[in-house]
Amino acid sequence: MAMLEMLYNKRKIRLKVTHLTIYRQTKIIEAYGKNRHSYYLFCYKNQFINIKKTASIQLTSYLARALRTGVSYPADHFLTNAFLQLQNQSSLISNNQMVQQLKKSYHPSEMLYVLAMFDHYIQPHKIQTFCKDAFYRYRRNGQLKKAFQVVLHFAEARPDDTFANDMLQHRDFQKYKVPYDHIPQLIQDWQDPLYIENYIVDQDFPAPFVPSLFDQYHQDNRIFDQIYLYYIRHQHLHTDTSITNLLNDYFTTDQQIHFWQHILQTTLEPEQIMKHLLSLEAYDTVLHYYLQSPINAEQQETFELALQSASTEELSRNYQALLKQLTVTYQEDHPHLEKVLQQVLKKLLPVIPIRDILKRIEHTELPIVQKLRNMEKLMQNPDQQYALGELYYDLEQYDQAISCFEWEMELSPKNAAPIQYLYKSHLAKGDKEQASMYKQLLGNIPS
Repeated sequence: MAMLEMLYNKRKIRLKVTHLTIYRQTKIIEAYGKNRHSYYLFCYKNQFINIKKTASIQLTSYLARALRTGVSYPADHFLTNAFLQLQNQSSLISNNQMVQQLKKSYHPSEMLYVLAMFDHYIQPHKIQTFCKDAFYRYRRNGQLKKAFQVVLHFAEARPDDTFANDMLQHRDFQKYKVPYDHIPQLIQDWQDPLYIENYIVDQDFPAPFVPSLFDQYHQDNRIFDQIYLYYIRHQHLHTDTSITNLLNDYFTTDQQIHFWQHILQTTLEPEQIMKHLLSLEAYDTVLHYYLQSPINAEQQETFELALQSASTEELSRNYQALLKQLTVTYQEDHPHLEKVLQQVLKKLLPVIPIRDILKRIEHTELPIVQKLRNMEKLMQNPDQQYALGELYYDLEQYDQAISCFEWEMELSPKNAAPIQYLYKSHLAKGDKEQASMYKQLLGNIPS
C-alpha cells in the first residue's frame, strides 16, 4: 500500500494512502493514520499547500465538490504513485501559517482561489473577507480589471458566493467580461491561465485545446500535470518526446512500462508505443498485445523481436493463442513459419507436453511438425532413445537430448555416435567442462 509521510509538531507521522483525486488544478490525497483518523493532503498545481485532519465533510465545501466531480484513482494506481513520488515531505500547518504562506507565494486573485479550497476548514465569511479586501483595494486604485479577476476567480472556487456573483453583474465590470465570451481567442492568447485551465477541464479537455494546455504545463514545469494530461488525452497530442524524457528522469522502468501499457490500450499509433516498450525490454507486454489481434506485414519484425526475447512464462501462459497466431500470420510463408516455430518450440517444449502443442498445429504440414509427431511416437519406445535424442538435439532441447544419449551410451559404450552427440550437446549448453570430458572419451574409442 502507498504510504505518505507528514511532519506535525516536528514529529513524523506515516499515513496509508487510499485515493488520489484530481480536480482542476487541485490534487487531493486521501489517507488515514494508525488510529483510522482521516487526512486530506491538498496540492495546487505542483505545489503542496497543506494537510488537514478531517472527521466529516460539509456537502457544500470545495472538498466535497472536488471528491464528487473530480477523477479519483486508488492507492495502487500508476498516477497515485507517480504523484506521491514527485512530492516532498508534507507538513501540517495552522490556517494562519497557511494564509501567510499563500500571500507570499501567489498574487491576490490566485491566493484567494487557493484559500477557497479550504472552506471546509476556514469559515467561509472569513475567506470572503479576504476577497472583499483585495477587491476593494484594486477598485480604489482604479485597477478595475484586477478587481474583476479577483471576484471571477473567487467565484470559480466558490460558485455560490453572493458577493462575488453580485460584483460580476456590476455594470462597471461588464466590459471585462467580453473576452470571456470568445474562448478560442482567449485560449490562443492564453489570457487568464487560471480561468482557461478551469474551462478546459470542465469541458472535459476538448481536443483543439489539449496541445495548448500541455504546452503551458511544460512551460510551468508542472511535471505531474504533463504526465496526467498525456495519460488521459494522448490521442490529441502529436509528440511524446517530452513525456519520454520525464518518465526517464523520474520513474522506474516498471513504472514506465505500466504507463505505456495504458497508452497502448487506446493509442492510434501502437507501433510508436511498441518502440518505447521495446526500449524498456518489455517483451512480454509487446507479445501479449500482438496476440490480441491480426498482425500485418509491417508489424512482423517487431512481433518476432518480442517473440525472441519474451519469457518462457509468457509464452507458455499464452501458448494456445501464440501457436494460432503463428499459423495464421505465416500461413502463406511456410519456410518462415518453420523458422519461427523452431524458435518458439525451443522455449515451449520443456514446459508444454508435445501432444498439447500438436493439437494446435496438427493441420500444418511442416518438417518441424513431423519431427514432433515422430518424437511423440519415439518417447514410448525405450529402444529408440538415440533417434529421439537426435530430434531433441535438432530442436535445441539439449537437456532431454543428453538424457537420451546417456541412455544409449550405457547400452552401447563402444559406439562413438552417442558420445559425439553428448559432446556437442554440452558444448551447445555452454558446459565446456563436460564437453571436454566426452571429447576425451571419443579419443579413447578405437576407430
